[in-house]
Amino acid sequence: MLTVLLVEDDSFTRQLISNALEQRGFAVTSCESVAVAIGLVTRIEPHVIVSDLDFGRGASGLDLLRLVNRDFPWIGLVALSAHSTPMLVGEGSLPDGTAYLVKSEISDLDEIALAINESISRIADQSRIESNLDEIQGAHREHFVSKAQAETLRLLSQGHTNQSIADLRGTSLRAAETMIQRTYKSLGLTRETKRNNRVEAVSLWRQGKVRVR
Repeated sequence: MLTVLLVEDDSFTRQLISNALEQRGFAVTSCESVAVAIGLVTRIEPHVIVSDLDFGRGASGLDLLRLVNRDFPWIGLVALSAHSTPMLVGEGSLPDGTAYLVKSEISDLDEIALAINESISRIADQSRIESNLDEIQGAHREHFVSKAQAETLRLLSQGHTNQSIADLRGTSLRAAETMIQRTYKSLGLTRETKRNNRVEAVSLWRQGKVRVR
């Protein structure tokens, strides 16, 4: 069952969408603020986040989606907005691959369910593209990782266990293990690699062959 974190400050809209998604087979956790959502991301580890973009003062839905895209790139993203185009949302842009829905143009709640499935498909497609690039570019190139992956590599190089990394990053063990596997993948290391992936990853890090994008 796919898990969805719904972030919407209007209680009626939040309940309406939550009920509709549950009727369509999704497991839904909902909240009304970005601050609460950030804590829930590490607790429930959703497959997809569906978030409004305008929460008034304070952190916006755009801030939330950027944070998740940076630290949890395997989570699908769906943005709900009153604006007809993402260009009107605010400074900068939505993370690549974010499904964008205009609230006033949603005629059927099936559209949200479809956007959720599309966001997951985009993540899978991107993973396949990255895998193909790894094969083409070879094992001796410089490897580029996210800031979160670089922090994971630093902790690995210091000898921390998976549980220790989870504790230091304030995440669950499962989230830490997923991040480690994603980091290996960015380094071109797969489960089929004959050598120890942890040793190889630390070696690349210490050799200065890893760059942060």
